Amino acid sequence: MSSINRKVIIVDDEPLIREGLHTIVDWENLGFEVVGLFEDGEDAWEFLQSNKQIDVVITDIQMDVCTGLELLKRIRDADYRTRVLIISGYDEFSYLREAMIRGIDNYLLKPINKEELIRSLQQIHESLLIEYRKSRELFEGTLLMKNNILNQLVMNNYSIRDVHEKCGMLNIDLEDSGFQVVVMDTITRQRNVPLLKERQLSEFAIRNVAQEAIAIDERVYVFGNQQSQIILLFTGINHNSQAAISKRMEEMIALIQKVLKIQVVAFIGKPCTAWRDIYLSYQSAMEIYDYRYFVDAASVIDYSKQNREKRKETISKELGFIHLNFLIENHDYVAVLKELESTGKKLQEIQVPDLSIIRTVFIDFALLCMSQLRQMEFEILEHASHFPKSVDALFQADTKEKLYEHFIHLSQTLLETLQRLKMNRNTNIVEKVVKFIDSHYMEGLTLQELSQQFHISAPYLGKRLKIELGQQFNEYLHHVRIRNAKNLLLISGESVKDIAEKVGYIEPNYFYSQFKKITGKSPMEFKKGN
Repeated sequence: MSSINRKVIIVDDEPLIREGLHTIVDWENLGFEVVGLFEDGEDAWEFLQSNKQIDVVITDIQMDVCTGLELLKRIRDADYRTRVLIISGYDEFSYLREAMIRGIDNYLLKPINKEELIRSLQQIHESLLIEYRKSRELFEGTLLMKNNILNQLVMNNYSIRDVHEKCGMLNIDLEDSGFQVVVMDTITRQRNVPLLKERQLSEFAIRNVAQEAIAIDERVYVFGNQQSQIILLFTGINHNSQAAISKRMEEMIALIQKVLKIQVVAFIGKPCTAWRDIYLSYQSAMEIYDYRYFVDAASVIDYSKQNREKRKETISKELGFIHLNFLIENHDYVAVLKELESTGKKLQEIQVPDLSIIRTVFIDFALLCMSQLRQMEFEILEHASHFPKSVDALFQADTKEKLYEHFIHLSQTLLETLQRLKMNRNTNIVEKVVKFIDSHYMEGLTLQELSQQFHISAPYLGKRLKIELGQQFNEYLHHVRIRNAKNLLLISGESVKDIAEKVGYIEPNYFYSQFKKITGKSPMEFKKGN
């Protein structure tokens, strides 16, 4: 049974033929649904005008008030995309010629041959399916192009010619001055949200709700990026509309929470006047992006309002964080770890009535570390499963001693990770990874698992493998597996299926396709030829 139900109406002034056509074939099995039976073209036309999504009209050519040809003419003049199948008891060329000129899918003579009718319906259904796929491809292709050019703008990675050509073609208006970027993502301290288990699915759902909230506002563009962030580009903004953006985002995240049960945080970047500076707005939003690890409720964080309080600056100086931040910026993570030991003593010596001020200083330090991790394309949650609990503990601490204890634990995780990344980038990590792949190729290896194994970011490792091997990770893994499969084919009497499993392929068909792609032969052709 087809997954797409196409709607059909039957028009004939003879009741027996109308009912006969309705019962002669298994419409549902062919992927159709008969939604109307009419004895005249006039009645059918009235129905079509209020039900424009009819896919197929099967009509007699000779009727009293409105003929099948007249109905066909009205359908074509109205530019309906309905398919038309003409039936007639008149084998006359003039009828056929006029019907063909108007555009029909087939011309069947009475009495109707069941097999011929079924073939015609199958052809129509296949044609409609191809048409649907093409329209979806066109829509998705346009959406992809729009997404790509908007991402190029926020990443400052474009050619001016591309911007002018593609934005004009895709109706992206950059003529109005005044732009502001908002980055949305889920907060990490929420638990037990089923939709969040599928990162791409949750991003798709959030983007759809955001798009619905924006509705017909043509001055706002909603799109996503490879990090599964949802980005909103506000255009044509001024001083007054800047204030409204924050309120608008509060309403949007409240809607997302209501509809999807997901808490998100929106980061509002600083406004800019020229489209060439859109990337600066995005960068400013990303400067506060790591707050998503520490907020515990849906919220809007505005870059322009992140002013540092005098008291907090004083505390930072007294605890020695000014120097620690300097060491972080210079990637001296070992020295930072060593100096953090004295922070606890300094904390005991100062009088701070409000623990939240100290907590904010500690969070800012963690954010600085995480900013460096991002520069290395490293996602801490993928490598340190205890990280969310460490953040929770930092918020739950109710004394200076507990606060410092949890801060040190959190800092050690971040700094030790940074130090490992630094060391791995200064050594030939690719050589170690290749040796591991060569000895574990039969396992279900992924780039993500290798990055965790060697304490390095997956994107960075992928780039290094591509540069040094001249192949993507998956390409190299397939070549290693097929090389070993070739050896087994030559020296063992095992079946192709068993060899496929032995070198890491669960699906034999996938093994066959990869083997032929790499060697140019099927496994059996290779074995016989050697």
